Amino acid sequence: MSNPIAGEQFVTMHTAAGANANGTVLPCVGLSTACVQLFGTLTSVIFYFEGTVDGTNWVGVLGWNRNTGVKALTATAAGLYVFDVAGLTSFRARLAWTTGSADAVCKGTPLSTSTLVTAA
Repeated sequence: MSNPIAGEQFVTMHTAAGANANGTVLPCVGLSTACVQLFGTLTSVIFYFEGTVDGTNWVGVLGWNRNTGVKALTATAAGLYVFDVAGLTSFRARLAWTTGSADAVCKGTPLSTSTLVTAA
């Protein structure tokens, strides 16, 4: 990746995952926005986007699907998903797997998203 912004982080959350998994977390201290890219053969998988402040209790985080504009706490399709992670300690894309092969990568940035992701 070229010309990274100071403070950005890149995390591979899942690589060809074929089982239920919490995946690698994105440490969020100093970050405002996370963008997750899902890809692979997402035949029968659900990604649950979750954040934590205390490092133990995980809560759903509302995200914005950049492909469709739909806001949701979960995803079942490949695409780009954007999240406000300001104030969180960590963020993850927990995987509930039935069939297929799932990949997830995440880029966190201290820049805020230009699209406000809030409940309608």
